Amino acid sequence: MQIYRVFCNPPNFLFRFFKNKYKFFCVLFYLHYLCAVKIQLKILFFFIILLLGITKKSYAEDKSETLILQRVLDYKRSMSEPIDTISTNVYVRYYFKTHHRNILLTAIPSMHAIAKGNREFTGESYSDILVNDGIMLKSTRRLNTGTIPRYRNTMSTLTNYLMPNVYEKSILPNQILSPFNAHNTKLYKYNIRSLSDDNVEIVFRPKRRNTQLISGSAIVEKETGQIQRIKFKGEYDMLEFHIDAVMGKEGQYSLFPKTCDIDAKFNFLGNKISSSYHSVYDNPVTLSDSLINSHDMSLMDEIRPTPLPENIIEVYAKHDSIINNIDSAELRRESRRWDRVLWDVMGDHFLTRTKGNFGTEGQGSFRVSPILNPLYLGYSKRKGITYKMKLRGSYSFTPNRDISASFNAGYSFKLHQFYFKAPIKFTYNKRKNAFVALEIGNGNRITFSSIVNRKISETLDSMSLSRMNFKYFKDFYLKLTDNYDITAKWAIRPGLVYHERSAVDKEGFSSLGLQTRYFSFAPSLQLRYRPWGVKGAVFSVDYERGIRLNKLYMDYERIEFDASWKKQYNRLRSLSTRIGGGLYTSKSKNAYFLDYANFKDENIPIGWNDDWTGEFQLLRSKWYNSSEYYIRTNITYESPLMILSRIPYVGRLMEMERVYMNTLFVEHLHPYIEIGYGFTNRFFSLGAFIATRNLAYDGVGCRFTLELFRDW
Repeated sequence: MQIYRVFCNPPNFLFRFFKNKYKFFCVLFYLHYLCAVKIQLKILFFFIILLLGITKKSYAEDKSETLILQRVLDYKRSMSEPIDTISTNVYVRYYFKTHHRNILLTAIPSMHAIAKGNREFTGESYSDILVNDGIMLKSTRRLNTGTIPRYRNTMSTLTNYLMPNVYEKSILPNQILSPFNAHNTKLYKYNIRSLSDDNVEIVFRPKRRNTQLISGSAIVEKETGQIQRIKFKGEYDMLEFHIDAVMGKEGQYSLFPKTCDIDAKFNFLGNKISSSYHSVYDNPVTLSDSLINSHDMSLMDEIRPTPLPENIIEVYAKHDSIINNIDSAELRRESRRWDRVLWDVMGDHFLTRTKGNFGTEGQGSFRVSPILNPLYLGYSKRKGITYKMKLRGSYSFTPNRDISASFNAGYSFKLHQFYFKAPIKFTYNKRKNAFVALEIGNGNRITFSSIVNRKISETLDSMSLSRMNFKYFKDFYLKLTDNYDITAKWAIRPGLVYHERSAVDKEGFSSLGLQTRYFSFAPSLQLRYRPWGVKGAVFSVDYERGIRLNKLYMDYERIEFDASWKKQYNRLRSLSTRIGGGLYTSKSKNAYFLDYANFKDENIPIGWNDDWTGEFQLLRSKWYNSSEYYIRTNITYESPLMILSRIPYVGRLMEMERVYMNTLFVEHLHPYIEIGYGFTNRFFSLGAFIATRNLAYDGVGCRFTLELFRDW
């Protein structure tokens, strides 16, 4: 009865003691007061109150941590000043130490220079760069000193890590997903602890171990979410790295580092090399534009922003001592001769990739793949083992005008065929994507049409036909085009196409009184439409009309339609789709060859980054030239975190994975379907495919390409 009276008339002191913001606890204490007669209930209510207090406190902490993390994610967008291109000066210092090495080190691009002689090398560079939105647009090296022979670049892929773009989706272009971008937060776990009234430390680690993810910590300003310093480690493309970057103080300079230090380890087939890089941005000294790649050590001593550490001083001193102790002219002459013949020439031109710049301000550049390098081998079911090489160069006349050229070559050991393609492109108005391009190549061997096959069959018996190679013709072509973007959505590309097709078995054709060479010359026109701009879908129409200059030239008319779209999603995912078709609307009697512009076999495969997504991997070559029409679709989904990446130990090495779905309708194939899965890692790319023909099983196959050091 007494408890009932107390419940109906609660003591006034309880309400005077608790304020409005404590109403929830007020109720709990009041219940505790009601149960004062029972000590057991009193203890129970005490623990309930304590538990709820802790929960409320944890909830408040979680809310505060979420707010801080959100400020980091929003920092770039919250900047008041517009993001523009800025010019700054950067100093870079590097150090390499070789712990173990063998002959394989000479075959690794950019590593040939340190594959013999000393085991410690160092060097410095001073450059001016253009930066926009935390991304380096252009770099001009003014000073370059060091102990590496001929000041060659070594392990140059590490220089990409010197400017981590921590606020973007990927820290490097299409590599390493940043933990401080809103689209990637689902991939990381975060722990935030306070360092002071102004700063906190955010510790992050990936939920799944993968080469595209990193772990580390960042010191962040509470109020603004600005990252002041970030440390992280990871493993990508044969390198295990630790990075420590102190970010710029304010404005656009806060989007990229003020200083960046890298410690990296390289371990490949018995070769173990450790390296370190130290870079300083926004240096006050600006060197003359006339100074290009100078090796003036005294000037470097004057402008160096930070003192050299002791280990680098020792490497410089040891290098100077070796140079000064070479007193014998005979020894110097013999050493120079054998070094040049057996090492420089063989190494620089046969085993390693050669690249460089030329021109008074570095307007020109060139890049040559190694002539002899097992890392450029590939394999496919139809072509067997293939070897490839590539040369390319460019020269910029003005910011709006340049010229570029390349030579792509490959050899199929299974088909005993050598392929080449040499495009030359002169861009006369970059703003309008206006260029003139000339392409020379030998193309795929094209099959004879069914009309001529019937004529040959009428003349020869099956036994004679099998002994003669009537199946293929060689194809040499010239293609001249002129592209011009009329608007942001419409583009036009007129051109001229010339083909010379010659029989592989000339004697067999001559014995039958048949032509051994056929020619075609045709004007062409392509119209392209991009309804959503450069990054959206592309629709195109290609028209080609053969002109019969004499009886050896073929007369034909062909039209093709094509639509392609590559949609980029968050976390480096993408969906590529392509649909197209074509047909011959007319042909003269001697137009025996069927050859399409958008439906052809790629004869020089490059690797994972070539046109795998728009190719048929198992389709026999004869089907490309045997039908007067075609309809094709290609769909590819790509993601760094899909199937194999979920498997422990294996998943940490996966860089990208793909799923393929390709369909084709031509004469006698209704339909042809290919389904495949592929992945790439630091070592190789592998794709496995299964095909059906007219809904019946047609075979399986794979495609393999070595990807070692593709970005080195």
